[in-house]
Amino acid sequence: MARVWWARHGESEANVTQTLAHRRYDPGLTPLGRRQADGLAERLRRFGVAKVLCSPLVRARETASVVTERLGLAAPEVLEGLCELDVGSLDGRSDAAAWQIYHDVQAAWAAGAVGTAFPDGEDRIALLARLSEALGTVAAVAATSPGAVLVVAHGGNVQAALPGWGVTVPDRDLGNAGLVELDLATTPDGVLAVRLISWAC
Repeated sequence: MARVWWARHGESEANVTQTLAHRRYDPGLTPLGRRQADGLAERLRRFGVAKVLCSPLVRARETASVVTERLGLAAPEVLEGLCELDVGSLDGRSDAAAWQIYHDVQAAWAAGAVGTAFPDGEDRIALLARLSEALGTVAAVAATSPGAVLVVAHGGNVQAALPGWGVTVPDRDLGNAGLVELDLATTPDGVLAVRLISWAC
């Protein structure tokens, strides 16, 4: 299996305003978020990161760019499939009703109703399919990398997807600039296998 680090982006403006920012509303990092990205880079020095891939959203690209600049690495490679959950028409909303719908969908997934979708957005089946493809690409990169591979993306998508790969996720969110350690492998029939090594480390 290939060892991969998954980092959540630093704090964004959406985190401050508690706005659902998943695809259409796409704010950048706050000053604190940039400091968190700096701290993430320092934490990663000891892991020998050689390659960075990231979500296309601004907050993830900015975090990844800080990391690659601090570590003297090539610019991050953007991978569309690493994008955050597609919450459809909830995107850009910060009202209580929108958040209730968001939590209701997450609760339905946890209860096994994985076909429940966000309004005009994706269900967990679609989420798992695109993340499986993206992480298959990451695993292939890691298999030939001279050092560790880092993914800079989001907390919501990985936390929602992991149970679909049979992984039990700790009952706590991944904080900004938090790290997850994963083992990835692709079976001979092309199925992604994921093992969680550590969460929010």
